[in-house]
Amino acid sequence: MLRWFDDNPDRYWWLVCFAIAGALFIMLRPLLRPDWKDVKGTDWKWAPVILLVLIVGRWPTWFVTREFNQDESLLITGAITLHHDPVFWRSVDTGTAGPLDSYALMPAGWILGADDYFSARVTALCLLAAALIFAHNTIALAFGRQVARVAGFSTLCFESLTLHHDLLHFSTELVPVSLVAAAFFLAVRRFIAGTGWRWNAVGGFLLGAAPFAKLQALPLAGLLALGWIAGELWLQNDHPGDRRNRLVALCAGIGAPLLVCALMLTVTGQWRPAVTSYILQNIAYVNDSHVTISIVLLEYCYYAARPDSLLPAWLAGGGLWLLLILPMQRSTIRPARIVAAAAVMLCLVGLFCILVPRRPFLHYWQLLVVPWTLVLGSTTGLVMEALESQRATLRCGVLCATLLCTTGCLLFARAGCPHPYVGRLALYHASRQGPVAKELMKYARSGEALGTWGWMNNYYVETGLRQAVSSACTLAEILEGPNREYFCRRYLANLQRSAPPVFVDAVGPGNFYFQDRRLAHDAIFPQLAAYIRAEYTQVADVQGSRIYVRNDRLAITTH
Repeated sequence: MLRWFDDNPDRYWWLVCFAIAGALFIMLRPLLRPDWKDVKGTDWKWAPVILLVLIVGRWPTWFVTREFNQDESLLITGAITLHHDPVFWRSVDTGTAGPLDSYALMPAGWILGADDYFSARVTALCLLAAALIFAHNTIALAFGRQVARVAGFSTLCFESLTLHHDLLHFSTELVPVSLVAAAFFLAVRRFIAGTGWRWNAVGGFLLGAAPFAKLQALPLAGLLALGWIAGELWLQNDHPGDRRNRLVALCAGIGAPLLVCALMLTVTGQWRPAVTSYILQNIAYVNDSHVTISIVLLEYCYYAARPDSLLPAWLAGGGLWLLLILPMQRSTIRPARIVAAAAVMLCLVGLFCILVPRRPFLHYWQLLVVPWTLVLGSTTGLVMEALESQRATLRCGVLCATLLCTTGCLLFARAGCPHPYVGRLALYHASRQGPVAKELMKYARSGEALGTWGWMNNYYVETGLRQAVSSACTLAEILEGPNREYFCRRYLANLQRSAPPVFVDAVGPGNFYFQDRRLAHDAIFPQLAAYIRAEYTQVADVQGSRIYVRNDRLAITTH
């Protein structure tokens, strides 16, 4: 099948066009009736369309056996290791990424038979689909199903058709985004449909879990949690006892993930690694950048301007539509206006979360996917509610204008950009290991450990070997920082305890980030260098990475 698409890449685009045309037909067909009227309520029937359009647009990237981003390989490496030892921070430390990111990869890896780029990108698609489905149903519940389908279509096309590697990989933003989207839906459902207190506990649990996926998403989850609590306190329609039960369930749900994590850390004795690696390193990560917000915005504009990202077209189309409907009359219904205000606040906080680290990484903009979709849907919904008594043709025209502004320029921008991977899919699928990985597997067996010094986590993914030490990326051990001594001490102790059959010093020309061998293990870490000299022998220097084999394993393989 891959060769068939490679022979004629236009076949992929015909498939994409067919899927988008089918979605548009399903979306616009009800508007052809002269008496059509939007209906408020959940719209789970649209979920298969969201999933199908995402699959059709993204499936070629599943077969690209190369990392799109270093974080992707780091998280996959964590999932590989957690199958062997499921205690996070004892076996795996992903730095500023939370434990839920690696745990989220494990189900797909177990079902598909391997933790690799294929399973990670399938997981990424499922999380994106979940986030968009919950955002869609939030808009449908508050403003109408037709409004939700039209207003959310630009985000669906953006996520399906973007070709920028930073927006295609399994990133650390996807888990918290899906959790916040689900929690926002449950909050709106609670105040509009009046659900039971048990759903408050579920929504609270989702919000409490979001920071354990990415601490950067804490303001988003915190804002929604505070808004939900305030709503429970101010709502006067409920019986006092029922209101108390709902509030207790919500707060208990929010605190439950923290309690579970505290119990796990206490039982396993991992408080020091967790606090140092996750809390202190996140703080250091934010404080380490000396770039101003204005410079970061300029850098974002530079990277996003590439024709394969579609980020400018997505944001500009939505922004243009918001400007066009600003003078129009809007609904005065209080619940709808509260939902719209909450969406705007969530969008502003999402933008704050993106800019605070002051680093121009495009994958941070995944934090804005759900808030921006909710803003487009809620503002369009307010206008449509104000026009409810008007002619059907006028309401139909407004929705068509929404679709044209938000999605038209996005589809036009994509039409002129070829897919960078279709045409080489069979080649990628056939070459799953690079030269370093092939050399490593001459001495290591499946299921064994690998020790690395540097930042080349793709070696773990390409070999399937697990981490010998909790730090798959030795950024904290190499660069100067307040906790460097602690990380070095922990690294050496873990390596001596696990004694992996192979060790790679991935500092040198051709490697990611660390290309100066003055930062190699034998140049800056004397204790580690002494241990490697005593127990290992260098067997190769491949693409700037020096490969060492444990002496007893080398004796076996050479004979």
